[in-house]
Amino acid sequence: MLLPARRSADDLPPVPPGGVYVFKVGGRQRLYGDRHIDLADDMVVNAVAVSVVQRRASMITCTFVIPSISAADDFTISATFRCQVLAPETVAESGLMDLSAVLYNHLAQDRDLKGLGQSYRIDDINEVRRLVDAQITAYCTLVPPAVRGMSIEFSSVLVHPSTELREQRRRVRDKEWEHEVGRIDVAWENGEINRYADLLSAGPAFAEALGMVRHEVNVGQVAERMREDERDRRRQLGETLQMMVDRGYFDRMPVDPMRLLDEVAGRRMGAGERPALNDSGQTIPLGAGRASGRAGAGADRSEPDAIPSEEDIA
Repeated sequence: MLLPARRSADDLPPVPPGGVYVFKVGGRQRLYGDRHIDLADDMVVNAVAVSVVQRRASMITCTFVIPSISAADDFTISATFRCQVLAPETVAESGLMDLSAVLYNHLAQDRDLKGLGQSYRIDDINEVRRLVDAQITAYCTLVPPAVRGMSIEFSSVLVHPSTELREQRRRVRDKEWEHEVGRIDVAWENGEINRYADLLSAGPAFAEALGMVRHEVNVGQVAERMREDERDRRRQLGETLQMMVDRGYFDRMPVDPMRLLDEVAGRRMGAGERPALNDSGQTIPLGAGRASGRAGAGADRSEPDAIPSEEDIA
């Protein structure tokens, strides 16, 4: 009985940062302020109601829709306002709980805003954003939202694209990107084709050089292949010359076919192919010797064979 009256801490709601208590005492709203709560304070003990009021500035957003030119689509609009409590006692007296509803009702009174989107398709969302921002700015300048004990200023507006529009635009964007990548791939492939065609047209040496630069071909392998090609070339040329000698194409030419074969084919003639010698020990030209040999066999020969055709050489 002799202990002073004291309020229980469970009777008071928690206060967020920037919030203050406003107690209703004797029919009046009284601000407790930023001081630490004293549960034995007369204001706290005698209060019949308590309100928590946020004094920091806050961004409050209200969302509404306006129709488009199509009955299937609407424009969803979010308007954001900067709100700050100037008189906590007045706000607590009004019992304001949902400030976004107050702002929505304020914008709903603008008839021009309601019909702003009826001339535009849902695809014209960027133009609608510009018009809606200008309309709300003008309206809130002429008819500012009024809430006792608060300062309210229009901040920004956002027109949200519908889910269907967003998906359609995403599909179009992805398809355009896919085509762009395809064009780049084709251009790159064409460039590679032209580059390799130029290399191949320049001859096998350039292609092998490219392989060596990319470490795909061994230098020793290239050298061995070149030597083998040279041997094949000399062998084929030697066979062709040997055939011409056998047919007497060099019989009336001032050319020693044996020496020519040695130099071109890179080999020495065998014992059976050694040039004939006369009684004085001089070398008889191979053409004459072979012609005599053939004449001795009964085939009188005064003219060499006809010039060979490509089929004969092959």
